[in-house]
Amino acid sequence: MVVADYAAYYAKEHGVFTFTSVTVYEIVYGLELKSAHSELWKVMAWLNQNDPVTPVGADYTAAATIRATARKQGFVLELPDCRIAAVAVRLDRPLVTGNTDDFRAIQKTGVALRLENWREPKA
Repeated sequence: MVVADYAAYYAKEHGVFTFTSVTVYEIVYGLELKSAHSELWKVMAWLNQNDPVTPVGADYTAAATIRATARKQGFVLELPDCRIAAVAVRLDRPLVTGNTDDFRAIQKTGVALRLENWREPKA
């Protein structure tokens, strides 16, 4: 239960979790595709107790630059991931994800994105 341990430590240190409104979109989209309505209700109740951050104009510009640069390097990235990364960089916060492949591709564009994968034990 690596994720639960990391989350408990983070909650103790920070009180609330910070995530982007784009992350909320991705969670809702995924659960709606699965018709997981009871799970969606639980997740939304938890999300509403925490701290969503909405991207600002500069984040959209940064996301477009990230996506174009990655595409030129041969990586096809989804726009939501680029927006999430842009917000994390702007706020100078690590991005916690299990989707490390796409976000490592973003790092290869030269963006100073710090990643944490709570599914992996800390070294």
